[in-house]
Amino acid sequence: MKFKTVSLFFLSTLLVSVETAVAQTPTAPTAPTAPTAPQSPATAPPPSAATPAPAPVQQPAAQAAPAAIQTAPAESVDRAEIEEIIEEKLKDDSTVQDAIDEAVDRNFSWTFNLLNILLLLLILFPIAGIILLWTMRRNLVTQVVEEVEDRLSNELKDEIGRELKAEFDTQPALAEGKSEPAQLKDMVSMALSVQNVMNNARNTIENSMQLQERLGSRLQEVFEMHLHQGRELAATGQHVEAIAAFEKALTIDANNPIPFCEQGVIYAQQQRFEEAISAYDRAIEAKPDFPNGWYGKARCFALVGYGEQAIENLKKAIELDPNLKAQAQSNPDFASIRENEWFQTAVVG
Repeated sequence: MKFKTVSLFFLSTLLVSVETAVAQTPTAPTAPTAPTAPQSPATAPPPSAATPAPAPVQQPAAQAAPAAIQTAPAESVDRAEIEEIIEEKLKDDSTVQDAIDEAVDRNFSWTFNLLNILLLLLILFPIAGIILLWTMRRNLVTQVVEEVEDRLSNELKDEIGRELKAEFDTQPALAEGKSEPAQLKDMVSMALSVQNVMNNARNTIENSMQLQERLGSRLQEVFEMHLHQGRELAATGQHVEAIAAFEKALTIDANNPIPFCEQGVIYAQQQRFEEAISAYDRAIEAKPDFPNGWYGKARCFALVGYGEQAIENLKKAIELDPNLKAQAQSNPDFASIRENEWFQTAVVG
């Protein structure tokens, strides 16, 4: 809208200027009148001689006045020339160019923001769909198992009750010496029906387990993707983006201690030791027998000078994974506790 307003303003200004200039074009001045020849005073001829009258001297004809220059009216000015002048003015005018650039930048910015929003939606929709599918799968499996258990329990109760009732009902018939083929037939049909129910329940459970395995493998792939992305970002120094990637991995598997430990490593590199220790605590809480959580926590305590806490956590880490002893020997982060008696005995020795 701003560009259209500026353009109309300049067009109208130029049209008015051109029409005014044409209307004020000066007309040619009228030709001056020729000067008259001076008349000489009359002299009387001498009486003695009659001289012929002199021939009249022809005065030079006055020059004709130049024809007045006719000006064309404003309406007859070539429209194409006016348009060319307007175009040149528009090209040379910085205000119009600035307005054009501003409109282009605004349209480009709006389009770029729209593309970013669409890209974000394309990324979030599959993740939300996977999480929703996984939640529906869990609810479906739980519901199917509960329904199967209830159905089996009720049917088994009914069948046992019918069997007992049939057994009590058939006692008089047996006493009277009646044959048992009909009773055996009923019992066989009842056993077959129970077997069919059990087979259907088994098939339902197997199908739900297969669905769970497929969803679990897909979720594991997404988890590994975010974990790998976070490690690559951390390697290039993009720590904020790396921590966000690890958080996305935790939304898929909150009980996995690896993303917590990766966050602890980043915080320790930035000397944010309180946040690093908190991240390692969350890793230990998710999996208490995960040795890297204890080892990373020991490193942080050693770096801030808390020797006793560092030795305590390092003991636990080596207890869970004896291979960490070799790493502790060469790790410069344990310089503050390297002279400790336990460290010299259990790690160095």
